[in-house]
Amino acid sequence: MDSPVPLAGRAARPTGFTVTELLVVVALVSLLVAMLAVAARGLRESSTVTVDLAALRSLQVAHLAYATDQRGFLADAGLPHGSGGGSPATSFITTLAPYADHPLAFRSPLDRSPHWPAEAGGEGQSIAGGGFRRTSYGINTFLSRRYSPQAAIDPARVADRLGRIPNPAATVHCLHMAPGGIYAGSDHPHVEGWGSLPTAPVAAAAQVDIAVAGGPPRSIESRANWSFLDGHVATRTFGELYVNPDTNRFDPLLAGLFGRRFTAGVGGS
Repeated sequence: MDSPVPLAGRAARPTGFTVTELLVVVALVSLLVAMLAVAARGLRESSTVTVDLAALRSLQVAHLAYATDQRGFLADAGLPHGSGGGSPATSFITTLAPYADHPLAFRSPLDRSPHWPAEAGGEGQSIAGGGFRRTSYGINTFLSRRYSPQAAIDPARVADRLGRIPNPAATVHCLHMAPGGIYAGSDHPHVEGWGSLPTAPVAAAAQVDIAVAGGPPRSIESRANWSFLDGHVATRTFGELYVNPDTNRFDPLLAGLFGRRFTAGVGGS
């Protein structure tokens, strides 16, 4: 009968990782790093959206200070889309300057437009038709003396002053202009031409950056920051603000009825 092999003579069991185990660990670490990167990017994006809301609120407060000093009249738009015309001296980017306790940020931290001039730290790409971007923000066309759709019909009825706004808290005032195209150099869109769902987000996105705060592009789920005439700011989806020309928060005569009409399914998608 053979004698037992001494413990010291037995083959030692490997104590290191096998190749398979190492590959599993590497895969897990890579997955964790990817997840952390996504989370960090999400936090950065969320933080930038918040910074933009603060800038937008400062702009809205300046608008209201101007209105207080100007017997309720709102600051107007003055930068056209396309080439020629317009009056930069009458644009809110000029008239609001004295109504802020610090320089207003007309360039949003969310703005990725290549059309800012080189001297402003931009890429210096001119807009089709000439010129460069001067503001990330625009004002709701319905509140403009110069560009309101009502101006050509009956100027006396243009909602260019607070006294003509039935529900300021429900009415959109400031928004983000599209980063490209002919509206990149303007300070107002033309809401009256957006039409109805489902094509309205496509028409709107050519004029306004409706997805500047996230979500799919050119969709009712596109998210952007908006300011309202009572001074508050909020991140909202396009579908929370617009359905059709008769159901939206841009036309001041309809804005206060939006919730009721949307719930009732008027002009539904």
